[in-house]
Amino acid sequence: MSGTATAPLREGIPLGIKSEAPVLIISDLAKQKIREVLQAQSGASPCIRISCRVRGRYAMGLEPDGKVGVDDTIIPYEGFQVFVDAASYPNVTGASLDYKETAAGAGFQFTAPVSTVPPKPQPKPAPEGPEGDIWRQIQALLDDQVNPAVASHGGNIRLMEYREGIAYIEMSGGCQGCGQAKVTVKQGVERLLQSTIPEVMEVLDVTDHAGGRNPYYTS
Repeated sequence: MSGTATAPLREGIPLGIKSEAPVLIISDLAKQKIREVLQAQSGASPCIRISCRVRGRYAMGLEPDGKVGVDDTIIPYEGFQVFVDAASYPNVTGASLDYKETAAGAGFQFTAPVSTVPPKPQPKPAPEGPEGDIWRQIQALLDDQVNPAVASHGGNIRLMEYREGIAYIEMSGGCQGCGQAKVTVKQGVERLLQSTIPEVMEVLDVTDHAGGRNPYYTS
């Protein structure tokens, strides 16, 4: 009896692509977690969609109906498929996906290729005059009272700018992408600054939380 040989699955490499390098590298743990999520969706197609139309900002969601877009690339993995639209494909190529478990929580984490990571904005120097004095007071509070506390979770908060009563901060390390980031900003940092420096009316978080250890995802 003769039969048709089935080509071995080349994980991460779309059909018809002559390449040995996967488009998207997914760790074994991340693949396991994806399969667990898909298995919990009764009757759903084993498909997920990953998009990245802005460099370094990834989104991941289920595709329960398994509908493929006209410009989608289908990337196969053991037990599931990944759909990537044409606009996202260049930014997904060479990236990696892992699943991280830390004291602050657990979640999927993308790592962009070095060439696609946008440069991080740098804090502006404090200006001269009254606003500069407030700027330096805010930074001193962050350094003396806030950062020693968040450092226990591997985090750091820095002042990016102070303007017209608003302090713009950026979170990094364990704070970037943490599910409690909003609580930390509003219930912690903002309350401390407002109680100490009356001129501070609001604290705004300008962090790219999609690139953090426990990133937020939208479908």
